[in-house]
Parts: sequence; structure tokens; C-alpha cells
Amino acid sequence: MNKMNKIYDPLHVGSRDVWTVEIETGVQLKELDNYLKKHDPPLALASNVIVETVRFGGVLSLGCHGAGTQSRTLPDLVETVKIVDASGQLNVFTKEVDPVEFSAATLNLGLLGIIYSYTLRVEPMYKLHMKNTFPLLSEYFSSPEISGPKLKALVESSDQTEIFFLPFNTTGLDASDGRRLWVIQSQRTEELPVTESSKQRSLRKRIQRICRVLGINIFRAMLALPSLTSSLSTLMYSSMLKETDEVLLAPDAIHYLSKIARVKSVDMEFAFKVGENYENVIKAWNFVIEQMYEHAQRGEFPFIMPPEMRFAKASKMIMSNVYDDDPEAIYCMMEVLSPKHTKG
Repeated sequence: MNKMNKIYDPLHVGSRDVWTVEIETGVQLKELDNYLKKHDPPLALASNVIVETVRFGGVLSLGCHGAGTQSRTLPDLVETVKIVDASGQLNVFTKEVDPVEFSAATLNLGLLGIIYSYTLRVEPMYKLHMKNTFPLLSEYFSSPEISGPKLKALVESSDQTEIFFLPFNTTGLDASDGRRLWVIQSQRTEELPVTESSKQRSLRKRIQRICRVLGINIFRAMLALPSLTSSLSTLMYSSMLKETDEVLLAPDAIHYLSKIARVKSVDMEFAFKVGENYENVIKAWNFVIEQMYEHAQRGEFPFIMPPEMRFAKASKMIMSNVYDDDPEAIYCMMEVLSPKHTKG
């Protein structure tokens, strides 16, 4: 797909006052980001995934998502999809002609033919006020009845919320009192100026590359010597506990980690509809963490990377795993990751 990488000139649909851009399915996310930044006026996607090196054909046909309670999955940004079927015919699907066919074609899991291009809705470039905090796990994930409303307020107070648990970030497997989360909250802002220059962004990415190499080597050490996992995790994650408060252009905020796809890992994600007071989220998250520490007590460390959760509005695409008849429903997507070749 590396040859199917054409980006067509964005078009402004005056009757609806929206911008659209057609892209071939081999376009990488970072390629479209950079192209839209340079457009006059600068444009951006309303939501996106963290990884910037993947290609739109896979991201859209599989129903991938960002982290926005004010936005939906990436396929929900699609206006038109073009698919070449087994007979060689180019088929064009739009919501206006047949909304059901369009929905199935947009998120089709690669089952209908060769996806040639997608046309996406984009919007004028915007800024995100991004905060990184490291609260105690117990602050938001104690009993479901007490913590559920607090977690709901946290998630719904921002446009985008991501929550990680930093595994084994305290000395000793029984030291539950000090276990910490990594919470990333982003809110759109028009008033605040961007706080990161291009030079600072380049420096940040260089530092991230160094940290990524160090992290990969630490994970390798954990795989080779599981008994050191707890100590190495404490050392690695304690160095991350630096709160930040900054304003970035949307693509820079969304893709805040550079080239994380180079950390080869096994990734399992599951999604479910959030309950009224987020109590089911509390129970699911605590179960994941309990399993992590139960295995560790037996000297087993199948989960040594930070589990993550994101939230988004329900998708309107009928084959999406977060499809819902209620367009305002919020879904929680949890990911559990381990480096490749992890035992168990």
C-alpha cells in the first residue's frame, strides 16, 4: 500500500460549511497531518489514534478510535468510500445514496474488495490544552459506588481523556497505597497560545526516541529476568512522574508519543458501554489490575506494559464494536498490552 499514498486537495463544501479531503488508503496518519498543517487554512481531523505511522486503510476499515467524549470513531468522519470489487469495478458509497450500504462499506474489515480511497471530514486547525497528571489509583478506583461519580466527572470534564495504570510503580508488590495512574486530559481552547515551538517539539521527540530505546531494553531485561520486573518497573515509571500543562496544535497533542509502534507488543482491546455512574468501568479496571498483581505474586509477569483506557461516543457504523442506537452513549475502550515474546 505504500504506493497508494495520494492526498487530494481539500474541498470546502459551502452548502454545509465543512471541509473534506480525499486520501488513498496507503496514506500514513502523519502524512495527512503534515499536509493539512501546510494547507491554507490549516486543517485537522476532529479525532485520531495515538500512533502516527499506521495507514488509513487499516485504521478506518477496522473501526479504530481516538479518545474523545465529544467525538466518535475515525470511520464516523468518512464522507465517501471507494472500493474496487473482484470484477474490477470501482464502487462509490455515500451516506446520501444508501446510508446502510455506506456504513457497511466504510467499516468493512477488508471484506468487500480493495479499498481505494476515503473522503474524510476535516476542520480548521484547533488547539488542545493538554494536562498530564499522576493521581493515586485509589482516588478514582476505590469502591464503584464512591469512585464512579468522581471518574465520570473526570472523564466528562474534558474533550479527550486517557488513563493509564503504571504497573509495579511502587516498591514491593503489596504496596497498594502508592499505586499511581497517568491521566491525560485535553480540552479545546481558542484563547490560550501554543506553548511549544517547533524546536521544542523536535527536542521532545528526540528525547522520546532515547527514552523509547531505554524502555525497550528495560522490557527485554524484564523478559530475560522476570524476578527483576517489579524493581525495574519502579525505576522506569518513577522517572515519568512529572506533571505538565501545555497547549499544543491538535495533531501534536493527539500523537504525543513518537513512534511507539516500534515497541513490538501484543495488544488486546475490549470495549463496553459505560454505565450511568461509571461503576462498570471501575469494576473492569480493578479486575485488570488485580490480575496483574495476582500473577506477579506467583512470579509471573504477563502484563508489564501500562494498561490503558479511552472513552468515545458511540459509533454510527453498524459493524463497529462500539455501535449503538443511542448516539450519545459513551463507550470505554480498555487495552492490555505486553511486549512480544512475554511468557503467559
